[in-house]
Amino acid sequence: MRRFEPIVAIDVATKEEATALLDKLAVDPQTRPIVKIGMELYYGYGPAIVREAQSRGFAVFLDLKLHDIPNTVQRAMVAVGKLGVAFTTIQAAGGSEMLKAGLAGLKDGAAQAGVKVPNLLAITQLTSIDEDILHNEQHVNLSLIDSVQNYARLAKESGLAGVVCSAKEVQAIRQVVGDDFLCITPGIRPNQNVHDDQKRVVTPAQAHELGSNSIVVGRPITRAKDPVVAYQQIRDQFLAGDSAEVPAGLKTTASENVTAFRVAVDLLNIKAVTLQPSQPFTWASGLHSPIYTDNRLTISYPAVRRHIFRGMSTLISRYFSDAEVIAGTATAGIPHASWVAEELNLPLIYVRSKPKDHGRGKQLEGVLKQGQKVVVIDDLISTGGSVLKAVNAVRKAGGEVVGVVSVFTYQLPAAVDNFKAAGLTYHSVTNYTKLIETAEAQQLISSDERKSLHAWRQDPQAWSDAH
Repeated sequence: MRRFEPIVAIDVATKEEATALLDKLAVDPQTRPIVKIGMELYYGYGPAIVREAQSRGFAVFLDLKLHDIPNTVQRAMVAVGKLGVAFTTIQAAGGSEMLKAGLAGLKDGAAQAGVKVPNLLAITQLTSIDEDILHNEQHVNLSLIDSVQNYARLAKESGLAGVVCSAKEVQAIRQVVGDDFLCITPGIRPNQNVHDDQKRVVTPAQAHELGSNSIVVGRPITRAKDPVVAYQQIRDQFLAGDSAEVPAGLKTTASENVTAFRVAVDLLNIKAVTLQPSQPFTWASGLHSPIYTDNRLTISYPAVRRHIFRGMSTLISRYFSDAEVIAGTATAGIPHASWVAEELNLPLIYVRSKPKDHGRGKQLEGVLKQGQKVVVIDDLISTGGSVLKAVNAVRKAGGEVVGVVSVFTYQLPAAVDNFKAAGLTYHSVTNYTKLIETAEAQQLISSDERKSLHAWRQDPQAWSDAH
């Protein structure tokens, strides 16, 4: 996947403020951001402000969001094409004829000036728009995701390079336009509880995991006490290297798949998961099993736990975005819940395996307010029995459990049935299927052992009886 430097939105009122910011951000040429010049500065100072940025070595994202009749947009884009900017924008809502006309004008202007054609990006739905505004003010009958997918498909069919969208919609967009289409994502907040006027926000690390090609960040950098330090921190979070390699040949087109395989590699490498189909383990229940899992080992490996808590944070942002509290199960779920709560800037509680036999006899530690929405985090889901006991404890204390997230799941049919009976859904960073695929790709198991491992998952009792 192509990753670009983060894009800093120079959304200030005056040329003097803009150039002061540009001078600060130009200090390190090795980590120089792309800068976004929007309507406020461009309408005030015109092409001269673009040249100010370019003279300091910056690539420019010129964000004018053109939207007019096709002929007018085409002629305006001729002027934009001459400027030598890296990216520019157009409203997808203008329709395919306008999009194609804008692209034609952009190519014409770039050819006249002898510069590279900018990447033309379509604006899908602004990150200040939510379902309520979409339906009640725009009177759009589609869901927000359907609307964004429709605009992305229209942009690709019209020849554009990509779209501007929320990072939360990247996966849905990839489903309809493929992986080579650019997804540039604003709505980035290192502190996810500070939204300003944005509705659909994620952290820089989550944007990386969700598959953003680049992020657009404004106020968290431009209003920081030290914009350079703020930019470097955000850059590091977004472009952080991934230390574990995904085995060649595995399907990793979606970022969620990439994370799942990466964590599967991690678990095998540190021997948190051991596979022995020919020499089964004996579980505490007496069942024979070809797999033994000890995810407590993950806490001792910084890179591994980072992959896990970022994967968990991404799952929560995607599936349980209304979460207000993170709960860890005792004891293996507690450290992961702590890192996730820190990443998402949410309150943390943890659930004891049983109420204390002294003091107030509490089973929950921390502060849980009546009716708060809770995501429960565990390290491993087998049948789901133990984590569902924690769920019941949270419910008994007045919390509303919206879902469960784990490091790993055996994908046993019993877990599906138990969660369905509890009225809950769960998601895991990686799972048994991904782990077996990874083990086979790394030649840790044979094809016969793979068949045996899959047979165990379908019916653990029958497999145990046979071994």
